[in-house]
Amino acid sequence: MGRPKKYQWTQAKLDRYLKEKRGQGEGKDYKPWLTVRDVSSHGRSSRLTSWKTGRVHHFLSDHETRLFYLFEWSDEIVDIREQFPLLELDVVREIADEMGWSYSKDAETNVPYVLTTDFMLTVKRDGKLFRVARTFKEAKELDNESVAARLELERRYYLAEETDWDVLTEKGYSKLLAENVKWVHSNYWLELPSGMSVGDFQSLAKILKLKLQGTELSITQITTALDVEHHLEGGSFLSIFKHLIARKEIVMDMLNTNISSCSSAKLIQRIIH
Repeated sequence: MGRPKKYQWTQAKLDRYLKEKRGQGEGKDYKPWLTVRDVSSHGRSSRLTSWKTGRVHHFLSDHETRLFYLFEWSDEIVDIREQFPLLELDVVREIADEMGWSYSKDAETNVPYVLTTDFMLTVKRDGKLFRVARTFKEAKELDNESVAARLELERRYYLAEETDWDVLTEKGYSKLLAENVKWVHSNYWLELPSGMSVGDFQSLAKILKLKLQGTELSITQITTALDVEHHLEGGSFLSIFKHLIARKEIVMDMLNTNISSCSSAKLIQRIIH
């Protein structure tokens, strides 16, 4: 019994993806080659709206999602394009032939797959923009002969394009930093309660910043007391706190501290007024 037709790779599907301009565009206009609806994911797939691009991104595993949070946090990265296709199929197949590697095809339709790189990043450094391609593999996969061949093909492809390419594993990134960014991520855009103006919010943010300075109290104690004092729904000032972290107006040690459970406001490193 074959796979569901939804997951078969056919010439008609390839033509449709190209017509839809998947893998093309930048920023909010980019369309990933694969979406969470197109593949049967081995991990937990997710769809998240980016601070940087304002569009919904598609991730096929927990590792991809965590890396996205890290890329969001980086000030150098200005664009994130996930599921980025190697669309120069003639070049890809030529490299595969040089390697003596049998290029992947759908076993039932015999149509060649389009390989994808997990992330194509646009990095701004010293006023210059350049592309950085990053593929994720679990460390235990690197000894697999087929995986190694696939990675070598990617390496040669991007070398010919003079694009910086590398492999990331779970050992090469901070899971704690990713979890911290995840905790504040949805609060980057703060929905104001009914009847509250931007000016009202700015006043509350200023009050919170003042309360956080020079105190032994915990974040929860401070934000809960302020909710009561200002007759706001429970969790309102905590949301403001998370928003200010996301906007980097409150600076904490995101690499070494679990900020979702930090016990003291003294752990704040800097408050930007």
